[in-house]
Amino acid sequence: MKLLFTTVLLFVSIVLWVQAQEYVCMPCGQTCDNVVHNKPGTCSTCHMKLVLKSSLQFENLTADDFCKRIADNPEAILLDVRSKAEFEGRGMRNTYGHFNNAININIDELEKRLSELAAYKDREILVYCSHSVRSPRAAILLNNQGFKNVKNLDRGVSAINPNTACMKTNFKIHE
Repeated sequence: MKLLFTTVLLFVSIVLWVQAQEYVCMPCGQTCDNVVHNKPGTCSTCHMKLVLKSSLQFENLTADDFCKRIADNPEAILLDVRSKAEFEGRGMRNTYGHFNNAININIDELEKRLSELAAYKDREILVYCSHSVRSPRAAILLNNQGFKNVKNLDRGVSAINPNTACMKTNFKIHE
């Protein structure tokens, strides 16, 4: 009887613990980023996967703050998680190109290519994409793999005015 009671108590505790977890959508830059859910699933607004709120251990930077970090910390690693075509500037938009010295690893390849970043685990890593849909996924993945100083460009490269000194000095648009 005591064993049954202990087993039931353990089961109830586990169920309550799972229900007490807070989930949020994978950051997408929309207002749904601030909605907390009590179970895993998919965000009804942006259709991104819901993740544990506690797994979001990275900082979102505004465009101005991102540019300031580039200027203030030349040792920072710039990680571009867009496609090779976007990185190389094949397209008509001003977000096609890349920041100087950026490493390009497409978000779809990042998990398989983490070993390429292992030497930078203790460095500041500035992650970006076009609109901040892919880069938050990368930031979460990096955090979960032990990278603790990861910062994400909120709203992506599209949030940076192309006429700013940051873009004119640090961003290469391929002609």
